[in-house]
Amino acid sequence: MTNNERALKRFIPAFRLRAAQMMINEYRIGQQRAASILGTTQAAISKYLKESSSKYNDVKIENTLVRGFIEMALKNDLENTQKLVCAMCQSHNRFDCALMTK
Repeated sequence: MTNNERALKRFIPAFRLRAAQMMINEYRIGQQRAASILGTTQAAISKYLKESSSKYNDVKIENTLVRGFIEMALKNDLENTQKLVCAMCQSHNRFDCALMTK
């Protein structure tokens, strides 16, 4: 599996799952707004809320960084949210991909 495929098939779903759960449970953001922030659908958010995060135990994502992402997203700081997600993916999972921003 290439680094791009690993990012798309492992990191992004794991990140969305964690961020969706935090947005709904901690920040009390509605599913539609969470979907918009994460670039997915409300149905996907609903699915993430039913999933166990243990499915992605091999993907390292720090809760403090996810909270940072949510805070930036709520301030519409899209450039820095994208950079933060790329940094999480690269540094904690140790691979680069063509999706990464510098």
